[in-house]
Amino acid sequence: MSVIEHAKYYDSTMYNVSHAHTSCEIMYLISGSMKIEAGAETNLLMGGDCVLIKSRQHHNVTIDKTLPYRRFIVFINPWELKGLLVRPELFSMLTDISKSGIIAIKDRPDLYAVFERMSDIFANGGNIYSELGTALEIISEFYDVIKPQSPKASKRSGKILAEKVISYIEQNYAEDIKISDIAADNFISVGYLSHTFKSEIGMSPREYLTHIRCTHARELILHTGMKFSDIASVTGFCCANDMSRKIREYYGLSPTGIRFQK
Repeated sequence: MSVIEHAKYYDSTMYNVSHAHTSCEIMYLISGSMKIEAGAETNLLMGGDCVLIKSRQHHNVTIDKTLPYRRFIVFINPWELKGLLVRPELFSMLTDISKSGIIAIKDRPDLYAVFERMSDIFANGGNIYSELGTALEIISEFYDVIKPQSPKASKRSGKILAEKVISYIEQNYAEDIKISDIAADNFISVGYLSHTFKSEIGMSPREYLTHIRCTHARELILHTGMKFSDIASVTGFCCANDMSRKIREYYGLSPTGIRFQK
């Protein structure tokens, strides 16, 4: 069984028929207008909005046929995910219809890329890790909408996350660090990680990584006779030219200028 059971782009309209699925249905509306009803719940979605319909939740979808209409539809199997999820509350979010059976995320054009990745994995094949990582990225976005959290707790958790990322970057800056990998390791989306980190630190995780690399490179340039290519290698830059460009942006001097400055 797969985590992502279906992921495809559609531009055909949907019939006004109440139905349910064993898997969770996630829809991202690219353009147009869509009304989704589940019992007493009604959600109106516009372009850039996203909705998760829980497993076995009966729902009714109505499309405004007067508007150009495009959408992604993804089915995620929560039962296949159950044994892989570190946080049990995520499984409950996907299956517990005793509470709200629909969760909506409004005005998130940045999520379009996540749905493209899921569609690509479904169409071209992927291993369980690529499926799990992408599924968790979108599931975490919905969990951020519903998780109970006071402003104090939110601020504390943001600080803890930022400190954890700082520690990881400072210990591994010489490696090929990907921000998407850090997000996946913490079971959060790249967007949530970047937003939270910047709120706490004042710069994005990528900017902080560059800052740390430049700081260490400058120390080696000033206090050792190492070749610039070797310094670039041990501080995580892809090459000496990349290091030189970043160093100049940060300090207003080339590596040579730094080494021989009075």
